[in-house]
Amino acid sequence: MGAFIFKVLIFVVLFCIGWGFGRHAEQKHLKELEAQEKRLSHIRIDNNRFKTTDRPGQLVSSNVVISHDYFKYVIANIQNFFGGRLTSYESVVERARREAVVRLKQEAENMGATQIMGLRLSTTELGMQGGMVEVFAYGTAIRG
Repeated sequence: MGAFIFKVLIFVVLFCIGWGFGRHAEQKHLKELEAQEKRLSHIRIDNNRFKTTDRPGQLVSSNVVISHDYFKYVIANIQNFFGGRLTSYESVVERARREAVVRLKQEAENMGATQIMGLRLSTTELGMQGGMVEVFAYGTAIRG
């Protein structure tokens, strides 16, 4: 009986440590994203596909894959059992989407563009148990 309690205690301690590190990494990533979004706010995004312009454009794309931590996995399985929104996964998808758009703007900035037209996002679930999400962003960069 004592060995079982010890194993449960170790699991709980490791689980809490993992949760803490995962939460810290997520908060750090969100702060970095916010800083990059502010820095790149001068690049406008337009999701209209057919807009005439006399300026030439060039295809730009970005790709990001983000994985959840073990804590989010456990919480998502509990939420999935009862049904409803999987809020723990929603934050992972939002972070991936924001990161893909930031990378797309960085690509456009590197070529001297001031606008991205026809923005499209594609999301794919990766992994056997949905542990990762991929977001692919693309559009046409227009030089200013």
